[in-house]
Parts: sequence; C-alpha cells; structure tokens
Amino acid sequence: MTAARVIVVIVNWNGAEFLADCLRAVAAQQLDGGVAPLLIDNGSTDGSLELLARDFPQVPVVRAANNYTAANNLGVARATGPYALLLNTDATLQPGCLAALVQELERAPRAAVAAPKILFPDGRVASTGIVQRDDLYWLDRDQGATDDGRTARGGEVLGVSGCCALFRTAAWRQVGGQDEAFHMYYEDVDLALRLRAAGFISLYVPAATCVHVGHGSISKATTGKDELGERNRLLVLARHFKDRLAGELVRSPWFQSAPPEQVAVLLPRLAARRGGTADQVLLELLLALRDQVRGYAGELDARWGEHRNLPKILGEREQWIAMLLEELRRLRIWRLPGKRLKPGEAEFLARRRGTPS
Repeated sequence: MTAARVIVVIVNWNGAEFLADCLRAVAAQQLDGGVAPLLIDNGSTDGSLELLARDFPQVPVVRAANNYTAANNLGVARATGPYALLLNTDATLQPGCLAALVQELERAPRAAVAAPKILFPDGRVASTGIVQRDDLYWLDRDQGATDDGRTARGGEVLGVSGCCALFRTAAWRQVGGQDEAFHMYYEDVDLALRLRAAGFISLYVPAATCVHVGHGSISKATTGKDELGERNRLLVLARHFKDRLAGELVRSPWFQSAPPEQVAVLLPRLAARRGGTADQVLLELLLALRDQVRGYAGELDARWGEHRNLPKILGEREQWIAMLLEELRRLRIWRLPGKRLKPGEAEFLARRRGTPS
C-alpha cells in the first residue's frame, strides 16, 4: 500500500448501497501527505465486491472473516502513516473533515483520537462523544438533539463513537487496538477506557462533520444490537469495573435469558478480562445472587411477619436457596429463579449432569 498520512479503514458487510457515497467523500478530502482508503470486506453477498471492482478499482480490498473489530485491527495494522480513520460504510465525511481532525490531534500530543460532530441525514445530532451513566451504561452524547449551536464547543470527552474516529496509530498499537471478542458494539467504549487508563485523552472536534445513516449493516443481521450491546457491556465491566461485575450480571437482561451455551462461553471471557478464573467469577455471582435473594426474602418477612405460616415459608425459602446455589455450583449456568427451562436447556442440563463438577 502507498504510504499516506491517513489510512481510512472501512469495514464492509453487505453495505453496497452506501459504498459509493462513502468512498467519493473520502476521495474528496484534501490533506497534505495524502489519504489512502482501505476496504475490509467481511464476506459480503450483496454485490459489494462487484461494485468496487467496477466503480472503485483503485481502492484496495482485503477479504476477512466476519468480525468487525478484527477487521478494524487488520486495517490499522496496515497503516504506514501516523493516523488511521475508522469509518463506517454508511458514514459520509463532509468537506474538510479529515483536515480538521488531523489539525486537532497535532495540537494535542496527549490525544489518542479525535472525532467529528456526527449527524443523522435529517440534521439531528447522532453523537458528540461517549458519556457514561451512573448505572454503567454508555451512550452517544447529544443523540437526537437539534444541531442548534449548543454542540459547537469542542474539547476532551470520555470517548468517541467508532463510526467515524481518527486515531493516532501509535496510541492504538500501544493499547492493543480493539478487543476482538466484542465483534461489534461497546468496542469503542472499551477502547476509550483503555486509552484513558494509559494516559491518553479523546477529543470532540465540532469543526469537523460527518453524516451517519446508522444501523446500515446490523439491520440486515440476525443478531440484534441490543443483544450484542448488553453482552459486550458485561465484558467492559469485567475489565474496568470489577467490583460491580457480579451485581450487574445478576440484573443483566441478556445474562438472565441467554442460552446456556452462550453463558458457558462468556464466563471464561469475563474471567480473562477481570483477572482470575471462571470459578472466581461464578463465586462472586453466587454471592451477589444470595444477597439479592435475601433482600427479597427480607421484604417478604416484613410483609408476612404476622402470618401464621411464617416458619413454613422461611423453611421453604432456605431449601430453595440451597437448591439453587447447589444447581449453579454444579452446572455453571444462570437462569431466572422460578422460570421454566428454555428450549434446549433440558438436554443441556442432562449433558452437564453427566460430567464431573
């Protein structure tokens, strides 16, 4: 690949309808040192490759397995210059966007990444950076707001949206790029927190703008954003909020309803990011579950304290707690208390019961 000041990494999966606008906007960017697009295709079947060969033969294309974060890492690894722009296929750079982002990174040596004001096609704001809520969910700042001037102040933010972000390649490589276990969603949050822990900052640059359709590829997938997002949020918690992990597992809608096979895969991944073993994660989960069950039991005690069957109720409660903890200890799975087995779970439990605990 020809050396360029900025490599633009575009990961494509069945995004043929967006590619022409995306690539033409990249080609229109004016920047000393050059801009080089690189498209990583994740197994498209919608004519994307044929379109590229016909209309954009000058754009290098690399075929890769269907993993968004792995494709981003592959693209940035090919950068020969100081900057790499991650750009979604359904995102269109506006004139001067790249030059403004590069200018801000060169003014701030501690900055690892700079992102533009990202707008929806109707002019509403899509993102001016990432913010963290008290309940440990992360979202795009100002999303849905009218672009009426209140988003004109730039500066440091917690992190930036991965749909359009210019990274300093040295900082990206220092922290190891994106975590490929995420596939997509929350990978930008995890990377932002790792960059922050390494002493870098992230910048929002309102002088640069980009238009983002949103959900261009995920709308065609069988796996939804909410499912991937909630699973990946748990991976973020395991690495960056270890003391909150067990409690969040107990209340996580995804963890409560995920098939046993997915939970079995997740536990060692949580352990790898938390530090320790899957058994340690499971123990913390059991203790958090016990505390929650006892909290519910305390509410029952307060309401039914005068009930003539209180001793029987308390006895049954203790038996239920013991049975639940024993089942979890042996099976290494999670299921909502009182809920029936999910489809396929009976067979899974039968297989697990035949193996040593």
